[in-house]
Amino acid sequence: MSSVAMPAVPMTWPPRGFTLIEVMVVMLLIGIMTGFALLSVGGGPRERLKEEGQRLAALVELHQQEAILRGEPRGIRFTRTGYAILSLNEKDEWQPLAAATTLTRRELPKDIVLGLWVDDRPAELAAAGRLPQVLLLASGEATEFVAVLGFADEQGPDAPLYRIAGDALGRLAAGAVER
Repeated sequence: MSSVAMPAVPMTWPPRGFTLIEVMVVMLLIGIMTGFALLSVGGGPRERLKEEGQRLAALVELHQQEAILRGEPRGIRFTRTGYAILSLNEKDEWQPLAAATTLTRRELPKDIVLGLWVDDRPAELAAAGRLPQVLLLASGEATEFVAVLGFADEQGPDAPLYRIAGDALGRLAAGAVER
């Protein structure tokens, strides 16, 4: 038998370094994890105000439609720390709606406060009041109002604000206050 000599090839297994595909997969995974982390943390303070303002605008719009569909007026009672939807009972007294859900009452987060103007005048926001400051009529008309959301500890010209305004015809406008 003859034996053939094999040339000496240095073994370099496992290879050193990473392939381009491996680096790209790791970068993709890091990007996805970073995206999830940012979504779970949420936006900044302006995003929180926008979220609360959009929630209020959607709630007003929902109850405007309810007032029209049911043929019964609704009211909104605002305080510095929240708001509640009211309806008239058999004795024509304003009372909270029977279903105590997030669609009828909202307490704002502790650091967010609300300001209200009705018919171009500042409105009383005492928590003890029983009457609504804003009426949503069965005809689709409403009390003219402007609600402004801001942070309790941030005052001044650079403080973020979010404004929700309703006119006499029941139309709503919402957006960040630009200065």
